[in-house]
Amino acid sequence: MKLNGIKKSLLTLSLLLLLLVTNVACMIQDSPAPGCVKYWPFEPMGGCFGKSAIIDLKVEPPIDCLEIEVNNCNGGILEVSNYCDEPFILGGVEIGPSGHNVGLDVLGKEDGSYILTATGSNFSDYIPEEDELIELVGMLGNREVRVSYVKTRKLCD
Repeated sequence: MKLNGIKKSLLTLSLLLLLLVTNVACMIQDSPAPGCVKYWPFEPMGGCFGKSAIIDLKVEPPIDCLEIEVNNCNGGILEVSNYCDEPFILGGVEIGPSGHNVGLDVLGKEDGSYILTATGSNFSDYIPEEDELIELVGMLGNREVRVSYVKTRKLCD
């Protein structure tokens, strides 16, 4: 009876150590693109594998009720939350007042201006050949909001 208890304890301890080891790693190479970060001895579990990223985001002027953030999990998209009383238009996409964020990815360039598209996930389809400065002018009611960032090329293979 005592031997069975020891076996169960060792099995439980082994499972806990395995779980701990698979979730702990040492980062040896950092990158803004999660899919390019290198770990040792192995990568921790997760679902972010993007090899492109958005860096140097600037929003001017800052507006308290408007949040524009970067999600680089799977290639780099903008996440916009509009808590204001009026719609926000950026890159041809209207984001009404609401309590949730809207993911925006670059669709392309039309007449010299970037066009965005709403995305239902955090995956970006737009990966430029070279780092690209994206500059957008949005409107919140009659207020102009300038958004700029760099969309990187693939940062690793």
